[in-house]
Amino acid sequence: MKLLCSSSSLAFIHSLRIALAGEDIETFCSDAETTSLSSIAGPIGSAGRVYVLHERDWNRAVEIMKELSGPTQERMATAPNKGPLPIWLVVGVSALLVAALIGMLAG
Repeated sequence: MKLLCSSSSLAFIHSLRIALAGEDIETFCSDAETTSLSSIAGPIGSAGRVYVLHERDWNRAVEIMKELSGPTQERMATAPNKGPLPIWLVVGVSALLVAALIGMLAG
């Protein structure tokens, strides 16, 4: 038995177990009940843990977990940082919106 994953996300723990069961990989889950408290009320209880029971299933289990985890920071494409809007633009657009609102309410 080998620890595959430890997470405070009850949804992820159960999704991982379902995906592994679909591949006929036997698992054991500990602390899943206390994890539900963490998900609802903040950091209460411990993280749920998923263990792979047989060594022969380890590599496939790791692949499935990576697929469910989504992209990592290295693989994610980051949008270029354009910086904040100029203050004159924010003030100007705000003034136009206020003037339009006053015009609609007065008319």
